[in-house]
Amino acid sequence: MENPSTTTDHSVLPLVALIGPTNAGKSSLFNRLTGSWQAVTAKEESTTRDRVYGEVEWQGQYFSLVDTGGLVDDDSELTPQIFEQMQKATEEADLVLFVYDAATGLHDRNKNFLNQLRGKRTVWLVANKVDSIHRLHKLERLSDIGLPYYEVSASSGRGTGDLLEAICNYLPNVIIPSHPQPVIALVGRPNVGKSTLLNALTNTQRAVVSPLAGTTRDIVTEKVTIGSQEYVLADTAGVRRRGKIDRGPEAFSVKRTLTAITQADIVIAVLDSTAGSTRGDLHLIYYAKELGKPVLVVFNKTDLLENPNVPTHRHLSRFDQVAISAIKKDGINQILDWIQTHTPR
Repeated sequence: MENPSTTTDHSVLPLVALIGPTNAGKSSLFNRLTGSWQAVTAKEESTTRDRVYGEVEWQGQYFSLVDTGGLVDDDSELTPQIFEQMQKATEEADLVLFVYDAATGLHDRNKNFLNQLRGKRTVWLVANKVDSIHRLHKLERLSDIGLPYYEVSASSGRGTGDLLEAICNYLPNVIIPSHPQPVIALVGRPNVGKSTLLNALTNTQRAVVSPLAGTTRDIVTEKVTIGSQEYVLADTAGVRRRGKIDRGPEAFSVKRTLTAITQADIVIAVLDSTAGSTRGDLHLIYYAKELGKPVLVVFNKTDLLENPNVPTHRHLSRFDQVAISAIKKDGINQILDWIQTHTPR
């Protein structure tokens, strides 16, 4: 995973957006180009749901890269939000890479979407999964579409150097600020309101918010200024107790969450005040404490609290605590004040 402590505000750098159909390997290409494992990859559709930002360095030049959810044809609750996140990334981007599976080619829906972008954004086609000479010879060249075209293999790195060189030749060169921002990791169980808290702290709709548990599986970052100090907020996937962690994307997400705690300057552990605390919460909190991180325990959803005597582990009394309602933005200033007084100097 890319070290968040060296992450530059993505608005400072030129931005390249990865879009395209599901399971085309966008997240694998994101990880290859950024040299990280920030985006979750798996053989299932719509693994990426939020916009996931990373930084790319190529021969001394830097740009930001954003991974998005794929174009899907279903009626699930999250589909409109995934599509909205992709549209926002496209609107922000200086360059759009439309990534598709070289083995399956471009379907009519993909071509229709590309036609909608013509004249509005600079779009390049990237055929991914060109993993062998045999597959290379079987490709449909798509020269009739009239867009710049590149062939890569995200898994092996084949063709990615040529793609990076072309991107850097197209984008302006920007000098990176020399002082990185402190990183604040938001951690906790699924469905406790971490993404809602991120949105409340940044006053954005930066993360997909849904009542479904486990919505965030990537690490979503956003910049926030508190007083005169800029910070990077990292919203992590929800971590359930070990016995309930599924194999595949969820297991990868847990590793990313623990890595985010390791690399953060401050850790905010979010708990559901209506449900109390669990051993899983204590595991994350004490993991951060053992690493010497300042830890704030935030009891969220006080607007839903009917029983003020919900049991919590007695060990939590050792940590600073705040009770809030992220959705109503009650208590947010207490968090901001705490962050200012506990930022490592």
